[in-house]
Amino acid sequence: MVVRKLDVGCGSGKQDGYIGIDILDVEGVDVVWDLEQYPWPFKDNSFDYIKAFHLIEHLNDQVGFFKEIHRIADNNAILHIETPHFSSSNSWADPTHVKHFSVLFTDPITKGGYLSDAVGCYELVSRRVSFGALFGSIRARLISKIFGYAQWEKKAFMMPARNIFIDLKVVK
Repeated sequence: MVVRKLDVGCGSGKQDGYIGIDILDVEGVDVVWDLEQYPWPFKDNSFDYIKAFHLIEHLNDQVGFFKEIHRIADNNAILHIETPHFSSSNSWADPTHVKHFSVLFTDPITKGGYLSDAVGCYELVSRRVSFGALFGSIRARLISKIFGYAQWEKKAFMMPARNIFIDLKVVK
């Protein structure tokens, strides 16, 4: 079986085996498209694996993004998202970032929250946060492991993270 893979917002860094879609017309992009213009130029149920690395923070319409991913993803497809955590200086340093995210930002679409009807069904497969250098993040790592991400995020600017990594399964 061939896994149909999409790299959303790939820029010039698209990996082999992926279809790349981006607003930029650069080498490696297969489909030049404004990702906030719906529908995207793909048929329903077209992909088994979709990655969005450092993209979602550039979009104004996250609900539209999740709706469109749900439409173009096949049942049981995996969506892999990487984005800076709101406590990361990288989240704030780029003027093209329009949103800043908590590690819990997908809870409304995975736990039957207020967005679940609007965006379809997703199940959380995994989530983690990367922290800085080992010695600078020991306290943050311990607090997040012992008390959970929600408790650590209350003091995240004192113990900043780098990136959020989330895998969601599309359920249809």
